[in-house]
Order: sequence, then structure tokens, then C-alpha cells
Amino acid sequence: GEGGEGVDFAYVVEVYASRADAAGGLSPEDRLFITNATVSFVQGTVFTIKTTGEINKKAATHFMSTNSTTEARSWLEAIEVVPDTTVVWVGKDGTDLKAQ
Repeated sequence: GEGGEGVDFAYVVEVYASRADAAGGLSPEDRLFITNATVSFVQGTVFTIKTTGEINKKAATHFMSTNSTTEARSWLEAIEVVPDTTVVWVGKDGTDLKAQ
């Protein structure tokens, strides 16, 4: 269903304005249902999550930024185990994040 309604199980990334908001128990600004998503390394510490409209309210591309390339790699490694999700490790400039 739209916005995840009627879904028995889904992999979700919750997006907060800050670490403090997340730790403080505030509601997330957004919830990204990542089943069938494509996650792509862009460059440096940036990657995208392209969601589909199957569970999300609409298909969209979300730009995510981490504090380090190690953290970006950890995100992609974690998302890579989600069924039916595609991870693209090679960035726009040809850099392979997995090999770094």
C-alpha cells in the first residue's frame, strides 16, 4: 500500500535532521522503504538511495552524506544484504568504494 500501509515487513531507513534528533527520540523527517531500491556510490562520502513507488508514497532519489568513506562503505555493505536491492559500488569518477 501507499506509504507502507498493509506491508507485513519492510526494510526502512529513517532520516533525521541530526544525530541529536535521532538519539532524542524525535520522529524521523522521512522513512525510506528500501526494498527494490538502487543504492549508488557517487563520490567521496556521498551515495544515493533511489526508491520505488511500490511501498513508498512515490519513487524518488535521496542523496545521503556520511562523515567518512569508511562510513559510506558501511552503509552500502549493510544495504547490500537487503533482498531485491541493488548496490552500485563504482562512483561517477570510476572510483570503486568497495576496493578502497
